Amino acid sequence: MDEDITDVLNDEVSAKTNEKYLLQFAEILSKATYEREDVREFLKTESIKQFDKNYDVLYLLVKNKEINGNSFRDILVSYSSKEIITEIESNVPLLNILVPEIMMFNIKPENLNIKDNEVPVVVSEEIETSLYLNGEKELSLEKGEVPNFHVFVVNENSRVIVPIDEIGDTKNLNVSSIQFKSPNFDGTKEAIIKTDTKSTMTDFNFVGPRALTAFTHFNRNDGSIYQKAFQRDYLYYGITPTQRSGSLNRSMSEYLSYISINPTTYFKVSDQVDTGSNSDDPYIQNYETTQKSRELSQEELIDRMWTKGAYEFRFEVITSTNQHPQIVYVPLKPYEIWNFNITHEREHSTWFSSSKHIYKINPNNFTAKNIFLQNKISLGKWHLAEESLYRYVNIIEEDESIDKTITMTYESTKVHTNKFNGDLKLDVGIGKGTVTADVTESNTIRENKTVNIIRKEKSDDLGSVRIYFYEPIIETIIGGGPLCVMKTYNTGHVTFGITVE
Repeated sequence: MDEDITDVLNDEVSAKTNEKYLLQFAEILSKATYEREDVREFLKTESIKQFDKNYDVLYLLVKNKEINGNSFRDILVSYSSKEIITEIESNVPLLNILVPEIMMFNIKPENLNIKDNEVPVVVSEEIETSLYLNGEKELSLEKGEVPNFHVFVVNENSRVIVPIDEIGDTKNLNVSSIQFKSPNFDGTKEAIIKTDTKSTMTDFNFVGPRALTAFTHFNRNDGSIYQKAFQRDYLYYGITPTQRSGSLNRSMSEYLSYISINPTTYFKVSDQVDTGSNSDDPYIQNYETTQKSRELSQEELIDRMWTKGAYEFRFEVITSTNQHPQIVYVPLKPYEIWNFNITHEREHSTWFSSSKHIYKINPNNFTAKNIFLQNKISLGKWHLAEESLYRYVNIIEEDESIDKTITMTYESTKVHTNKFNGDLKLDVGIGKGTVTADVTESNTIRENKTVNIIRKEKSDDLGSVRIYFYEPIIETIIGGGPLCVMKTYNTGHVTFGITVE
């Protein structure tokens, strides 16, 4: 059987198995939330903490927390059995309870009334959404239909990874034991620093001191020994125009330093909406809003015009030394990505009416922000003796759906081994007899490779780029500093810069 078909069938079987346990857990949980106000209060309180920057309650983190003298797990066992709860835990390690925010109906976890025991427990299935109350399935909604009341949603958390050795014994599990798919999902940290500059200039602080030093050695565009193409030779091997060999610095790593999203991307990525899940894309719900007498603040306008949530940008980094890509997530909210350039009109007051402020938003008027990442996102180190001269980066905006496997074929181009002696690189560039960064048949070995990538089926493809080892990190420094222009990569939807430190 074709490998891709096998992968799809396995994914479908796995999804069906998980759905079975999610429904079983929802049935049990609905008994506890129906009968116990303290359980409803517990879930509300835990969700508001937003440990993963969403209103999620990861079961593994809270199952041993006490509610009036009993652990949350023991309470669930009392409505089922130890065997059933243990089976669910082992089969769905990322079991999660979401208390959703449904902006169109002004439903927020903060305004959940814990006195109300008729809060259904919901599971989104393949073809419908099931609602449980006191252990019974009371209602079904069409797939995508959004309830206009508070619910508890049972699902799998998509923002964290739990180490396998933590799953069996979780008595002391806490947030520090959890690995976030992106540091920007960590609710204990502020991960994004924003700037409104419209150029590719950035402050020295976001480039890194070693990249700046590399530029002092290699900063020309004339094909000479000083050309800026050789900056990574300094960064990874300490090579300079006067010291033309050096040993690999294994502590070096590449990082995303900033990204910028083309405003037209809004029309592509705001497509998973109003499903009630924690992966809904934010979108403009009101293109116009008015206010009498006073002006509205930017925060008030965002709250009125936009639904809540963030886009989940996924970077897939493909290297020749790995069979699977490295996956990096960068979650971003609309106001972090774009200047909205909201228009403001004012109707002045008369004897008969007060003044009125009219605000309008139009995605065609958006302008992009450069988003500088406080927690730089690692793309991994680049060991040229073992790895291709090229890396590939695919970017998608991830939408929740079933997994699919795609196969990508790409060119791997390795430098001849005579340029290396173990970790020692013997000269600048990859030339044979001459200093050059140019790829030729005489100085490289080429082959095609394939990589299998598992993605969510309905995710939005935002393009791909190829990164070459002999491309500069810094293009130029403005007036001696403190601003510099970085080398950028552009997929048509996403522009990003890289630094090495």
